[in-house]
Amino acid sequence: MSISPSRIALVAGGGALLAAWLTAATTAPRDAVAEFVPQPPPVAQREGPAPDGGVDAGLGAGIERLRLLAADGPVLRVGVRNPFSLAPPPPPSLAGTSDPSPERRPRTVSGLPRRVGPRHKLIGVASRRTEDGSQRTGILTAPNGEVQLVRVGDRVAGGYRVDAVEASSVTLVDDGGTRHRLDLP
Repeated sequence: MSISPSRIALVAGGGALLAAWLTAATTAPRDAVAEFVPQPPPVAQREGPAPDGGVDAGLGAGIERLRLLAADGPVLRVGVRNPFSLAPPPPPSLAGTSDPSPERRPRTVSGLPRRVGPRHKLIGVASRRTEDGSQRTGILTAPNGEVQLVRVGDRVAGGYRVDAVEASSVTLVDDGGTRHRLDLP
């Protein structure tokens, strides 16, 4: 089957007309295109003027209420605690108050029993196999945050001696011979 030259001219002319039509439909002269300028969103209009010069009365009262709440709120204290230190935060100071109210005066309580025993905490027990069996090491934290590795016979701050290191506890003995057992949490 052969294609005649008139048929080829007809298809080529139709294609050219289609291309010209699509080009004309997608392009427009420069002066016919309006430039896009973004507009701010429309503002809702109220009926009548606002009593305080443009700000709604309810909004003004709400702003004032928030100011009062912010003034009575907690004050940010900078540099009170270092989150990267194991030491406890410093005690709050009452400096700057000339006549503290009865709620803010420091209270002294007498007659409460003082904590007896070591203030160390047991945080772990490690063991190692030796020729004589298993040798355990207790891992304690001191009140100041210092970590101590202790074995039987070692001395611990506060006048304590390590008497026994077991799988889940460490026994300390004070100078008076009283035994204190620290258990894993």
